[in-house]
Amino acid sequence: MSMTTSKALGIAIALLIIGLIIGYAVGFYTAPGGGVTTVTTTVTAGAGATATVTKTVEKTVTQTVTAGAGGLSGEVKVGALLSLTGVLSTYGENSEVALELAEKEINEWLDAIGAAWDFKIVVEDTATQPKTALDKMQTLHGQGILFFIGPMTSAEVSEVKSYADSNGLLVISQSSTSPALAIPGDSLYRFCPTDVVQGPAAARVLYDLGVRWVVPFWRGDTWGDGLAEAQREAFEKLLKETGEEGGVVEGIRYDPDTTEFSSQVAQLNDIVTNLVNQYGVDKVGVGYVGFEEAVAVFTAASKYDILMQVKWVGSDGTAGLADLVKDATAAEFSIKTWFLSPIFAPAASPHLEKVKSYVEEKLGRTPDSYAYAAYDAAWIYALAFMILNDYNPQKVKALMPDLVQRYVGASGSFVLDENGDRATADYELWIPKKTDGGYEWAIAGVWHAATDSITWESWWLEFTGMGG
Repeated sequence: MSMTTSKALGIAIALLIIGLIIGYAVGFYTAPGGGVTTVTTTVTAGAGATATVTKTVEKTVTQTVTAGAGGLSGEVKVGALLSLTGVLSTYGENSEVALELAEKEINEWLDAIGAAWDFKIVVEDTATQPKTALDKMQTLHGQGILFFIGPMTSAEVSEVKSYADSNGLLVISQSSTSPALAIPGDSLYRFCPTDVVQGPAAARVLYDLGVRWVVPFWRGDTWGDGLAEAQREAFEKLLKETGEEGGVVEGIRYDPDTTEFSSQVAQLNDIVTNLVNQYGVDKVGVGYVGFEEAVAVFTAASKYDILMQVKWVGSDGTAGLADLVKDATAAEFSIKTWFLSPIFAPAASPHLEKVKSYVEEKLGRTPDSYAYAAYDAAWIYALAFMILNDYNPQKVKALMPDLVQRYVGASGSFVLDENGDRATADYELWIPKKTDGGYEWAIAGVWHAATDSITWESWWLEFTGMGG
């Protein structure tokens, strides 16, 4: 056996081991009904190499998948609309590097199995601006691109959604979480949970930290409005269930284009001071929902003693931000206020560790969860193209839910709900931590969706004294 043939066979067998994705998915869509029988799947992987596996399922079918036969050829392109600049640039950079790895691996795989096509990700910077995201989508669509990863923020997704729907495009966002975009049958899939899940995570963190009166301070856009409301509803539900006195006050909504926060923070100080005078400093907290502007917010808030004494809780928009640990004032403020930021927890897997190591080597930081979801989106598209041998959004859309359900990637295994969104997840709680050389992000605990409970890390319990 030649080296090329051996490599191709190895890739084919590896593909079958990783969940039997191709064979099972094709079988599902081509099999007639029937009882429990044997299914034989053969993958032909270039240079005459084949790998065959037999399994028992509830369908009857024998199928052969031949890589590179007919259909697709040349470069098969997917557009990536990423926030490489603007207030979510940390996440955008992480996703770009994760997609770089995915593209490299996918093309190695396609080459090994003798496919007649290559996978190409065309990256565009949206600058975290909704109008720019739409402009970039239209430009890429004009070049014949029908599949997209991103945009990343819900405000951007909201802006492009109508265009995508009306033009038959398919969009996978790795990080858009607004419940307002949870619509069945549309062009949007989201490989992250919505804020219907995240809201209860933040509420539980606030509650378990002893906060009973919450002051919301949030970014006034599609995402911020939705998450602030989800946190409010979840916290009020907790109070109702326990019968304890407390509540969520009106709070402050700020313009997403704000860069200087002295007036808003002064208002926040007045609200917090009034609540502290009534209920005590341990009972009052701030629920902050924002992006990289958090650095400016914390710089302004650090001038008020009372704002540094109450607890602050963030969101997925602040977890892992590079600028927040680069700025000593913002980092110290985060540590003093126990500023925990929930972000969905990917399941441990070799793929996760591989992507994590690749991003850390390239950027010098641990990636956010959405980078893993972006990597998975690229692989899902590549596998769908391989299975269907077609560049057709409607066919991929029909295949997507069952393909995802049988896929295990860097963000773990997951299923999509009726709206095409990741159905559920646990949430890691990230916070800046002081080191000998400065500051770095650390995980203080994990919120478990199934039980609405938090498992705290030992270092956090020691640091806060919460462990007794």
